[in-house]
Amino acid sequence: MTRRKRRMRHRLIPIVRRSAASIERRVQWMVSRCWAALWRTMRGRSPTVVVDARRRHAGKLRAAIRKGARIYARGVGAELPASLMVVVQWVVYEGWQLNGLLQAFESPGGRRYVIHLALSVNGRQVAEDELLSALRHQVAQVLGDAVGQPALSVPLDLEVPRLRTSVPVVGLRPDASPPEGGHERSAIPIERIENKAS
Repeated sequence: MTRRKRRMRHRLIPIVRRSAASIERRVQWMVSRCWAALWRTMRGRSPTVVVDARRRHAGKLRAAIRKGARIYARGVGAELPASLMVVVQWVVYEGWQLNGLLQAFESPGGRRYVIHLALSVNGRQVAEDELLSALRHQVAQVLGDAVGQPALSVPLDLEVPRLRTSVPVVGLRPDASPPEGGHERSAIPIERIENKAS
């Protein structure tokens, strides 16, 4: 009898361990799903984001866009519409290349919004902060229906003034005149720079 009991124990112990491990994995999966659902409910809605970029860069941009849109909406005291979609693509073209484009579609269930953001404009790669700035501008327009138009708007432009196009550009050329007093005080000729480099 004792041998039978020992054999039964040896057979039952692995079965019980496998069952316990399986139950533990299922409980962990359920807890993680419930926690994720609770977290999504607490943090608010996020837009659907489609990014036309490499996987790692796309994941980073997707997270930044969702976070930026949620924070902006929370800041103005509104909730993002469930029908908001953000498409990040290489070029946005509407007659000419743009940083962003907002489209609203009327449907029986209400308005559906699509924000197009460009990763490059006229051959220039757009930085992430510039992309998020364009996103905030477009989200402000989307939330205008829920919050209303701003009562006060003060524009601010801190960009450094650029050279005027009418100012002639002076080309670099070597000074052909002989040095005064034996000392050369003019700019270094291009030929001398090239000769020193080689």
